[in-house]
Amino acid sequence: MILGSDFTASTLVNLKNWLRKGHLIMFRRGLYATSELSNKVEVMAFATKIYAPSYVSMEMALNYYGIIPEAVFTVTSVSTRKTKLFSTPMGNFSYQKIKKEAFGGFETRKQEGVSFNLALPEKALIDFFYLNRNLLNGDKKQFQGYRLNEDFKFDAKKMLNFAEAFQNKKVLFLTQNFIKFYVAK
Repeated sequence: MILGSDFTASTLVNLKNWLRKGHLIMFRRGLYATSELSNKVEVMAFATKIYAPSYVSMEMALNYYGIIPEAVFTVTSVSTRKTKLFSTPMGNFSYQKIKKEAFGGFETRKQEGVSFNLALPEKALIDFFYLNRNLLNGDKKQFQGYRLNEDFKFDAKKMLNFAEAFQNKKVLFLTQNFIKFYVAK
C-alpha cells in the first residue's frame, strides 16, 4: 500500500499500534511488511526493497545455489550506492558498493508476490572475488578453504565477462585461477 498524501497523523498512530502488536514489521522508515508475509517469504526477498538499486549476492546467493554449505546470517547485496548496513527485526542486511559498470548479472525472482533481484551463481562468485580481492591470493588451497561445491557447473565464459566488467587485474587473476581449478576439468 502506498499512502503518499493520504498519510495522516491517525495513520501514524495506527502504524505504531500495528508495530507494537506485531502485525507489521518495519524494515526501515517507510518500509513495512505484514508479519504474516514475513513468515512466508525468505528474508532475502526484502533486500532489494530496503536499499535500491541492489541485488542479493556473495555468500547469501552462493548458499542459496548450494555452492557453499555454511549458514549465512547476514543478507549481503551489492549496490552502486554507498556501503550500508541495516539491522531489522528480520535480520541484518549489508550492502556493498561496486562499480556501475559491473552492476548486473542478476535475475528478478518472485516469492509470494514479492519481487527481488538475485545474482546469477557466477556473478555472486565474481562479486565475492571483487569485494575480497585484498584477502584472496588465488591459491587453490585458499579456494578449498571456502568449501565450494566442486560439482557445481560454473559457466567460465560468464565468469570471465563478469570479471572483465570490474576492470581490475586482481579480480581477473582470481577468476582465471578459479576457472583453472574448478571449471576446466
